[in-house]
Amino acid sequence: MKKKLWMTFGPLLIAGAVFLFILFGPSSLFGGVSNGTVKKSATSMSPTVVQGVAIQQKMLTTDKTYLPIFGSSELSRVDPFHPNVFAEKYKRGYTPFLIGRPGTQSLSHYLDIKAMGNELKGKKVVFVLSPQWFQPAGVDDGHFGGNFSPLQAYKFAMTDEPPTPERRYAAKRLLSYKVVQNNTTLATLLENIASPGPKTDVSMFTKLAAEAEMKVLQRKDDLESKVIEGSRQDKVDKQQKDLPETLNYTELDNLAAEYGESKVGDNPFFIKDSYYKKKIEPTINQLQNSRTNLSYDESPEYDDLQLVMDAFKSVGADVLFINPPVNGAWYDYIGASREKLQLYYDKSGEQVKKQGFHYYDMSRYSDTPYFLEDTIHLSWRGWVAIDKEIDAFMKDKTKPTYHKTPKQYYIKKALPPKKEEDK
Repeated sequence: MKKKLWMTFGPLLIAGAVFLFILFGPSSLFGGVSNGTVKKSATSMSPTVVQGVAIQQKMLTTDKTYLPIFGSSELSRVDPFHPNVFAEKYKRGYTPFLIGRPGTQSLSHYLDIKAMGNELKGKKVVFVLSPQWFQPAGVDDGHFGGNFSPLQAYKFAMTDEPPTPERRYAAKRLLSYKVVQNNTTLATLLENIASPGPKTDVSMFTKLAAEAEMKVLQRKDDLESKVIEGSRQDKVDKQQKDLPETLNYTELDNLAAEYGESKVGDNPFFIKDSYYKKKIEPTINQLQNSRTNLSYDESPEYDDLQLVMDAFKSVGADVLFINPPVNGAWYDYIGASREKLQLYYDKSGEQVKKQGFHYYDMSRYSDTPYFLEDTIHLSWRGWVAIDKEIDAFMKDKTKPTYHKTPKQYYIKKALPPKKEEDK
């Protein structure tokens, strides 16, 4: 009888014991990120890196100087002039660590920065903006959900911090997305942060559920951080052979122009020929004057950007914000207003500069060939200009002096969606 019971329930008991050991066993058995993993992660832009914590924490504490570069899909365009290739070829003393994926915008980066915490104190950081982030509705459900990090969100929600306007606004913004709404425990924590007035304690059940979920997510991060796929390090190593042995920015810019010219066909937009023929040429006639209402000057992204800036301020990071150019010829073709576009550059630039951050405005290159490889993504000469700016930034030892957040931010309503019974 006992043998039969063991045959029936034994495997379940063993599986349960193994699960509990993995979950609550000593962290030293599961944690620990090697220096080799960090190096591979620097160019991978994998979800494990971008949505995790362990690898980024190790990156910030290793003896090697890593430069976190936050951005989105443009970071993946590795050519001979990409910052990782440049820094390694010319032994600049730092290694760019790419943090971003297609669709990552300020709100996702905010959670990431908050998760890094005080490890960012005094660190140099680069943050690459994208004009197309600043759509009237901000980041959509699909892109936010696809890059959402439950671990980083729980770290934000479970941190014991005062209910500042920044923190309340961030909670409201998060609650406006389905991926957050669908996580009942997380949503409850965030609703408590977002609500005005005196806070009420969440139930013991919610606290226990949150702690258990956090433990599972942390252990998952520990285990997944052991192996990183998608590293572009081999590509970085190969691309170095195309660069001159001695660093000369004029020579490098000329070489980038030649390189870009070799990749671009006879289209009038200086777009990479392979991309143009596959993505644009088949529907070129339909695209003319198709975006006459395009505007980036009003968007919740400005408040999300403020969240990012305040997160950097709170830890004392030294940050360079980069505002890339757009493809001017293409914007004219689709009928977009140059005046509205300039409003975006003026507004975002003023927001960054007035609060004491380093700022590099590249809008003057919107009509200069070979700064972009398509309609929006940096490449070739664009990377050379950024390499030069980053190099100067890394040499600048002046400590930043940040200013208070202007009162107009966080006052816009970013309320959670109405509950079903309220509709």
